[in-house]
Amino acid sequence: MNKIPLVLSLLACLAISAVAADVPRPAPEISIALPDGKQAKASDYKGKVVIATFFLTTCPHCQKVIQTLNGVQRDLGPKGLQVIAGAMNAAESAGVPQFIQRFQPIYPLGAVDQLSATTYMQLSPMVRSFVPYMLIIDRKGVIRAQYTGGDPFLQDESAQDRNIREEVSKLLDEKAPPKTHAFARRIK
Repeated sequence: MNKIPLVLSLLACLAISAVAADVPRPAPEISIALPDGKQAKASDYKGKVVIATFFLTTCPHCQKVIQTLNGVQRDLGPKGLQVIAGAMNAAESAGVPQFIQRFQPIYPLGAVDQLSATTYMQLSPMVRSFVPYMLIIDRKGVIRAQYTGGDPFLQDESAQDRNIREEVSKLLDEKAPPKTHAFARRIK
């Protein structure tokens, strides 16, 4: 019996599992440096559905996604959505203000280093991943979906808007966690 196909299949499965991110998983903290010196963090929006997007300002596909997210934020923001975006370009701090002026995002957009973004996505540095990167985080702070620019979810520009809205709407329809105040204590 020839064991080579079996071994190759096993190695392929191991390679896929080595690069596949765990979803769902708790969203770790990440900070996006905004041009005004402040930070945008996904945890700042706990209780909302969050789309965190990491992109390159020079990538036309990324630019299209950033524009699509403007409409999604405008329409679904009042229902509990918050988009945040981080440019991963090297030495990007000077380019973000120009990008913001050109594309007019209506959500927090700043800079993030590429290593932080790929680590946040659980992407292997050994595997080429296409930008943009997108994570969708539920109201409880759990990453429920994630995509890269090579995934059909984002790759088909004619379906991007619909895909994003459908995915986010499912999470917006889930019951929001109860709001608590810092001074509230649970009485047993």
